[in-house]
Amino acid sequence: MGVFWKILRIVALLAALAVAPVGIWWGFHTENFARYWMALVLPFIGVASLLIWFLIFGGGQFATRAKVFGWIALVGIISLIVFRATFRYDGSTSGASLPRFVPRWTPEDAGAVAELPEEEIDSAPRPVAAEALEGVVDSPQLYGPNRDAVWPETEVIASLAWEENPPEQLWRRPIGLGWSGFSVVGRRAVTMEQRGDEELVTCYDLLTGEILWTHRDEARFYNVADSGKEMAGDGPRAVPTIHGQRVFTYGATGVLNCLSLETGEAIWQRDVFDELGKTLPKWGKSTSPLMVEPEGLVVISGPERSGPTLLAYRAETGELAWQYEGHGASYSSPRLIELKGLDTKMTRQLVSVNAGDVTGHDPATGEELWLFPWYGEYPKVAQPVKVGDDRVLVTASYGAGSYLLRVTESQEEGATEPSWSVFNVWKTIKLKTKFSTAVTLDGYAYGLDEGRLACVNLSDGSRVWKDGKYGFGQNLLVGDRLLIQAEEGYLAVVVATPEGFSEIARHEALHDMTWNPPTLAGRYLLVRNDREAVCFKLAEKKK
Repeated sequence: MGVFWKILRIVALLAALAVAPVGIWWGFHTENFARYWMALVLPFIGVASLLIWFLIFGGGQFATRAKVFGWIALVGIISLIVFRATFRYDGSTSGASLPRFVPRWTPEDAGAVAELPEEEIDSAPRPVAAEALEGVVDSPQLYGPNRDAVWPETEVIASLAWEENPPEQLWRRPIGLGWSGFSVVGRRAVTMEQRGDEELVTCYDLLTGEILWTHRDEARFYNVADSGKEMAGDGPRAVPTIHGQRVFTYGATGVLNCLSLETGEAIWQRDVFDELGKTLPKWGKSTSPLMVEPEGLVVISGPERSGPTLLAYRAETGELAWQYEGHGASYSSPRLIELKGLDTKMTRQLVSVNAGDVTGHDPATGEELWLFPWYGEYPKVAQPVKVGDDRVLVTASYGAGSYLLRVTESQEEGATEPSWSVFNVWKTIKLKTKFSTAVTLDGYAYGLDEGRLACVNLSDGSRVWKDGKYGFGQNLLVGDRLLIQAEEGYLAVVVATPEGFSEIARHEALHDMTWNPPTLAGRYLLVRNDREAVCFKLAEKKK
């Protein structure tokens, strides 16, 4: 009987060790980031479980088992001390958030402390060369002219037929830390970067990569962790917005700038979080300023937990025009979207993805027109996507799910004014974008679902296909082709079709972790990460 019970205990232990990982793995089967963490942690849990079982149920005298257990534990503690003394934490390996460790003798990332060469920081801005730019199309804000990451076929003059005509590299240069992208007007390409303890707005010549001007703020975002370094990297996150002859930027610590496009000179500045007396979001501010015309407003988001969710400033003076209290902001950037109201009238609305909801607003006043609850403690980064005349697609990772919302206007009998309402058409976990925003074409949505490209049917949210491991990168839609900025740094071209996954070209661009959105300005393609920036000239599209 003793042998039987011993065998039974062993079988039960092995079953428990097997069932727990399988159960946890399946429980997180829709979230790759959690599965990666489980893959890292479960072996340690398994070893610890075996040691505890040996101490309690192992053969021989308890004192002997305890001695063996103690020696193994001592070896483990010494190994941990040696590991901590030999390696240091150096941020995350990817968007999956797994930690990266490097030998302590490895030099610190130069981008964290690098200063601009002296010849590039003289006070006088450099003039732009008179040479004409053939094939440039302004891209003055996040995700292009329409802020939707889509370039319709009729407006595209760049060719993505890279299998025939690969991109031509115009310049490549080191750049400061941060996950900002470029905005382009004419020959001026503006981005944000971290150099030491200064947060910079930097204007580059699109053709040469020469710095035309810089604006500096004494600001640096980082997570005050035991490691002294946060998993998401230091520096600014948002893409500048260019409007007329002004540049609007929103730094990671909440500094809102209005600068001269020609010289970089400050016109006005608001230290938003200092003025509000609020705490920064855990991962810093990533909202790209939204211009609202003809009202002449620039809209940003506020604190994550409390305080105004949205704030609108007068673009001319920096004066606060309105604020929407709401329930807290997330990491998405608001958009202007036209939605069909009564009598098929199209109404312009400001649509914002917030910490715990999605809201529609009157852009002129900030008045809330409708609210859809979307709870979840994890960050939501993707922008809202317009689908048809009355629907909005919102996507997120971390198990939040994605929704297709229908927004309608109606007037009840006896009411003096019509009102807006919103309801959910469908929810899916088949499209979980983390840092990027989905794009739509001909009834289908395409996006990076936990690092793999997915195609989803917009009629019901069902997945059509999922393929191509690009990591937590970015994507644009150019005509009927997807331009993918892979997290590893390379670029890929994929046909946007529900017929199946088809990658038709790939081009080496960057060589480190890349979360920054690419910028397509006609035939000019700008890509960057927290180490270097590159400008490519693409072949002209065949007529």
